[in-house]
Amino acid sequence: MNNDYEIFTDASADVALDISARGGLNFISMQCEADGNIYDCTGVDDDEKVNGFYRDIRKGSLPKTTQITPFRYEEIFEPILASGKNIIYSCLSSGLSSSYESAKLAAENLNAKYENAKVYAIDSIGATSAMSLIAERMLANRENGMSAEENAADIEAFKHTLYTTCYVEDLHHLKRGGRIGAVKAALGSMLNLKPIIIISPDGTIANTTNCRGTRKAVLYLCGKYEELADKTSEMPVYVADADNTETAEFMAEELKRINPDIVIRRTKLSPIIGTHLGPESVLISFVKK
Repeated sequence: MNNDYEIFTDASADVALDISARGGLNFISMQCEADGNIYDCTGVDDDEKVNGFYRDIRKGSLPKTTQITPFRYEEIFEPILASGKNIIYSCLSSGLSSSYESAKLAAENLNAKYENAKVYAIDSIGATSAMSLIAERMLANRENGMSAEENAADIEAFKHTLYTTCYVEDLHHLKRGGRIGAVKAALGSMLNLKPIIIISPDGTIANTTNCRGTRKAVLYLCGKYEELADKTSEMPVYVADADNTETAEFMAEELKRINPDIVIRRTKLSPIIGTHLGPESVLISFVKK
């Protein structure tokens, strides 16, 4: 069984640094642009670099993300295919980005060119920590001897078992980005409302409810874990924050109270998604029942 292949994800996957440091996982970098400055997201950025991005947002920067082109995918993937190796690539949800369409086009072009190697491009229908769980699963599958084809098929099923939700702290950031109106932002801030966001089954983002205050928002997210999570799963639970360590640690402690056997991976929310949610957001991803 051939398990000699390369595994890729992109920089919007907030994989824990100790996992990425083990090797065997490749990242495709992505970029944010703010005030004429380019912020290069590599997938292995340290906490201080990421927190600096959020400090800039607090000062009024309005970042925007750039897209990965099919040409860039081909440029990265072709030398690997030419060496005879297959590739699995899990990318940011097609409901949030055009990355998957670009990757699929590149894969079609390259797969037509190389008969003995193939790119398996997978739409994660997720983002951030859900992609982290997918990356960990891909690595484990390869270690367990799965071929590239078998691994890709497993991930296509596994991705539907993931649940990702977060709360948004900074309504004024959403207003500046044009995602909510000025009146709604002002009213929400006055009432201390925190929108609860989920990644829907189709890979898009939806606002499901609002909680009044940060503590209630965190407890609501923990309640969704208690209600929906498969607590027998061997997969960890990811808790990511946009430069809000204290609140994320409070969430982690509450999750441990709910499930003392939980394995939590703590990461920073990547600028690719943080661009849209704003600073101080806290997110959780886990495997559902």
